Amino acid sequence: MSPLPLLNLQLQRTNPALFSKQLVEACHKIGFFLLEHDLPDSVCQRALHETSKFFQKPIEQKMSIFYGNEPSFRGYMPMGVENTEGRIDGREQIEYAAEYGKWKHKSNTNNSNNEQFYHRLRACNPWPDKVQPSLRPAIIEYVNGVLEIGDRLRNALCMGMGVDPSLITDSMFGKTLGEDEHNTEPNFWSMKLVSYPPATNASNSSKYGVGAHADSNFLTLILQDDANSGLQVQSTDGQWIDVPPTPSNVLICNIGELAQIFSGGYLLATPHRVLRPREKRISLPIFYNPKLDHIMECMVNVEDLTWERNGENQWLRKENKLMGSVGENSFKSLARSHPEVFKKHHGDLKIHSDGKVERINT
Repeated sequence: MSPLPLLNLQLQRTNPALFSKQLVEACHKIGFFLLEHDLPDSVCQRALHETSKFFQKPIEQKMSIFYGNEPSFRGYMPMGVENTEGRIDGREQIEYAAEYGKWKHKSNTNNSNNEQFYHRLRACNPWPDKVQPSLRPAIIEYVNGVLEIGDRLRNALCMGMGVDPSLITDSMFGKTLGEDEHNTEPNFWSMKLVSYPPATNASNSSKYGVGAHADSNFLTLILQDDANSGLQVQSTDGQWIDVPPTPSNVLICNIGELAQIFSGGYLLATPHRVLRPREKRISLPIFYNPKLDHIMECMVNVEDLTWERNGENQWLRKENKLMGSVGENSFKSLARSHPEVFKKHHGDLKIHSDGKVERINT
């Protein structure tokens, strides 16, 4: 039996008030929950299969979409290039995000002072079409389905906290489709296609696939293979809880910093980490977000809500500025985790210890 609440998305259609109540309670008390969803299983299995297939390819083929070639932090990342809290992560991955098409940054250069620095994240994804053309359609189909679930969860959270969902649809959130042809600005979703290799007994091998952290986005939805997990969630009393393997009809979901700001702290951006698995593990987290230019503010009357969370003895990053700006918060996380790419492509910027980024005179 899982230590996390298990919700069924079908209830959102048959009894939306009850589903909203259950969802808000889970996100308030622990910030993590399991969600039985209604995506076709073929969509999920295809995404997992194509991801696993990519990571089995020779390194030369994987490096054809190396992320260090572009300033947007997108593409393939081999083992040893990403860190969490200064500790190297034990995983390889592909990083993708919303494709802007007509909304792509028109002047993506370091000398453009008329644009916000985080507009450099507006880009297109480097797909490995030459070595695996079947990956792109499988992932886009999966992304579109999960983002639609994200819309439904967002609206249910609003309903459960007394916020009219229609008030935020146009101002905060745009189109959520994973396609690259937008007539309007899309939400700034991002995702990782992750392969965690098995843990080894070598003395220099980290036991962590990714260290303790809280997500900087609004809502995270994770599909993983059902063989093993390694994901751990920290409870409010400081204990690390093992999340068991989950079948493909279940998503692991958690709240991020932007939802915590949106709710005035009522919803919890919970710390979590991943231990290296006994066997290779595939994970597909999608990070659901508002538009890149949106500034998140508290829209909930917290005094109308019942506070039921017991204690907060969780791990917290020593210096971490919670930023309402979707763009600044997103760029902060990428710059911290990928210092070499930040140094190579963003020499006009400086990141402070609390995550704040500013331009410097060059």
